[in-house]
Amino acid sequence: MANQLYSTTDWKKLHCEDIQAMKTRLGCLSNKSDSCSDFSEFLPPAQERSTRYLKLSTDEVTRWADSFDALLFNKYGLAAFRTFLKTEFSDENIEFWLACEDYKKIKSPAKMMSKANKIYKEFIDVHAPREVNIDHRTREETKQRLLEPTPNSLNEVQAKVYSLMEKDSYPRFISFPMCRGITGLSNNCLERAKRLKACVGGFLQRQDLSSLCKYRKPRLTLEECLMWKESFEKLLSSKHGLYAFRAFLVSEFSEENIAFYLACEDYKSTKSTSKMPSKAKRIYEEFIGGEAPREVNIDYETRDITQANLKSPTASCFDMAQYRIYILMEKDCYPRFLRSAAYRNLVNQLTLKSARQEAKSRKAIASRPPLEDEEPK
Repeated sequence: MANQLYSTTDWKKLHCEDIQAMKTRLGCLSNKSDSCSDFSEFLPPAQERSTRYLKLSTDEVTRWADSFDALLFNKYGLAAFRTFLKTEFSDENIEFWLACEDYKKIKSPAKMMSKANKIYKEFIDVHAPREVNIDHRTREETKQRLLEPTPNSLNEVQAKVYSLMEKDSYPRFISFPMCRGITGLSNNCLERAKRLKACVGGFLQRQDLSSLCKYRKPRLTLEECLMWKESFEKLLSSKHGLYAFRAFLVSEFSEENIAFYLACEDYKSTKSTSKMPSKAKRIYEEFIGGEAPREVNIDYETRDITQANLKSPTASCFDMAQYRIYILMEKDCYPRFLRSAAYRNLVNQLTLKSARQEAKSRKAIASRPPLEDEEPK
């Protein structure tokens, strides 16, 4: 749960397990130069699947980039995507979607009622241990439908979670270095494996926010850090919070979202109308255009409207696109940030620091000599 605080020992154990699991899955890349099509490092541990050694054709893996459905309805693609989401602390989305698929196959009304209650308690209820990110209206309407469950009772909430994965998690999966490397058809597999291993090595070391406690001034306090949980707006309005969130998105290979949002904020503050056209063009080419090097994930309608706005740029010409990206970050990236090991570690460090300072203050008060008009304790 996002609000749960871990002890330093617990966090270290969790963090080491996360890192070790990643290394186990990714370390194979540097040793499998004999097969460009081997994708088994993405799959669950051996004890959780058959002992058959899995091989994939490069064409099969490449087809995963055709559409989200092409990925989900390929058993190896689904296994790879599930593993990827675990590294992002968001596997509850795909697990919920799969649970809904199983639910729709149930014929017995009694079993349907039992399964519906189980899914609701695990994924939808506000106190669910693996709560998916849906709005209040959808949650309440789903709760009412499940009083008399039918095969379609979960369709609306399943569609929302599907859309969230399709628009955000799926593009990140396709652009993830391992996936890019495997679909890249490099002639030299060993060289590619080395490059991928270097990328992954950076990934394993990026989620360290401890510098916020030590080097940035004014120093971050526990109160400010905990305030980030209250809303996405409070996170972004905090200088330290924005720094931490950007570092987290870098570790997820999706920093283009916050970079675009901040570029839009900077654009709106432009005073000179003569500078607006060149600035707007630069933002469009970097983040929105079809060949944009840091393309953000927005729908065609929003892209077309934004492109049309650039013919006569005003301070509001990126508002629609910026709003789409803000909502995407608020609904998906922000909850993952709060659940991340990096944020939990930061809270733990600040909690320990605050406790030490409080103990030091109490000790200083207890050891000082009493004032002249003060009774000795």
